[in-house]
Amino acid sequence: MPDGSVYEVTRAAADTGGEFVEMQFTLPPGSVSPPPHVHQGLTEEYEVLEGKFEVMTDDQWRTLSAGESASVPSGAVHTFKNRSGALVRVRNVHRPPARFENYIEHIYRLMRAREIRSAKDPRIPIYLSMLMLEYSDTLAPGRARERIVLKALAGAGRLLRLSTDVRSEN
Repeated sequence: MPDGSVYEVTRAAADTGGEFVEMQFTLPPGSVSPPPHVHQGLTEEYEVLEGKFEVMTDDQWRTLSAGESASVPSGAVHTFKNRSGALVRVRNVHRPPARFENYIEHIYRLMRAREIRSAKDPRIPIYLSMLMLEYSDTLAPGRARERIVLKALAGAGRLLRLSTDVRSEN
């Protein structure tokens, strides 16, 4: 990702019989966090492999250290951050997998196709808002204030004729 974050799928849904998808997040200090969001019909699990990781569930922040874990139940508003000033590595599982692999790959391909290389690129929040709305069956804005902002940014993207379609691009 342009902010230096790496989201690597370590066990694809196809490898788990469709039971879950497993990823490893590598988050540098100051990495961009997802807006507070919900997953309907699936749980999300975090296990900290290195560093200190902040998880917010239903407006309650919790700091996890290496070896600690947390689980977010279906429908709970949540997000995460690396506020530690050091690199953080986290094992992440979505159970069932929904379309997380597709979502993560779509972000990666879109950033490459649009040649977005800096975390300060003003197109990032627009494209991410558009994608989040495209994958609303997998993740959705958690509260009215996030829904309003995401819809406004996605609308701006449409007005600017931005597209998230990368099917025909490398």
